[in-house]
Amino acid sequence: PTPAATTPMVGAAMSPEEMRIANERVKEMSEDDIGAMLDQMASMTPEQEARMKAMGMDPSMMSKAASMMASNPMMKAAAAKMMKNMTPEQMQAASQQAQNQMKGMGAEDYERMMEQMKKE
Repeated sequence: PTPAATTPMVGAAMSPEEMRIANERVKEMSEDDIGAMLDQMASMTPEQEARMKAMGMDPSMMSKAASMMASNPMMKAAAAKMMKNMTPEQMQAASQQAQNQMKGMGAEDYERMMEQMKKE
């Protein structure tokens, strides 16, 4: 099998009920809660980094993205608003799409994406 075929997808191990519960929890998060979550993502433990790597994601890229979002109140508010309006299926699809996009990115592609996000 190809590496993509063996890489676990975000949310793939969750039942529909677990996805619904996770979605409800996200919708209950305040902007401060989201900020705390981004802060945690910006300074991951080795175990969290290992889980990200197992999903085919680059922990250092995720950490940089989380730091940038945490330091940008407008971006943090936009992310909170977007997540509050998503269904569990939409949230899983968006997470999987981001995972797929980031898997194929090199450092240069990632830096371009980060610069574009700073402009928005």
